[in-house]
Amino acid sequence: KKEKVMGKIKKDFMLKELGRFVLCAIGLLVCSLILLRYYSKLASYQPYLLLSIVAIIALAALRSAMQAHIATNKLTDNDAYTLEKEYTASHPIYKVWQGEIHLMQNYIVCRNRGRLILIPVHKIERVEHRFDRIGMQRIPFAKFIIDTDQSIAIGFSPNHSKDSEAVFEWLEKRLGKEKVRH
Repeated sequence: KKEKVMGKIKKDFMLKELGRFVLCAIGLLVCSLILLRYYSKLASYQPYLLLSIVAIIALAALRSAMQAHIATNKLTDNDAYTLEKEYTASHPIYKVWQGEIHLMQNYIVCRNRGRLILIPVHKIERVEHRFDRIGMQRIPFAKFIIDTDQSIAIGFSPNHSKDSEAVFEWLEKRLGKEKVRH
């Protein structure tokens, strides 16, 4: 039973990551073709260049698969059962940097920067609302402090920075204002 729900979460995570890898591969391929077009001495290295693109994408996919496996293996059977019920039910989903955040009653599931993050809500001691500066733009991020003194930073997307307000409102309602530093 645990593998069934973890399989769905892993599958969703890997499909989204695969889409990201395809876009990266296309970008690398276009850059390589432009480089080969204007620097003809590299033409003899074309097979190596294409093989290196495949190797980079394969290593990134392997890293993501390992991240998903590590994240899901930390859960107990009871946690997996609870997560299965909540993940398949309707819940709010918001955009974050290179992914999305699923806000459920007892868990927060997040795909962020190639990582699968599972946060039990009852283990959150506090959440801090912070900002990164990219050029002239302030990009919000959430820093979750877990009861094991672990901290997890989740950055929001520059194109969807308003989603951070909805996420922090949900956190205030779920955890209370004293645990959410806004």
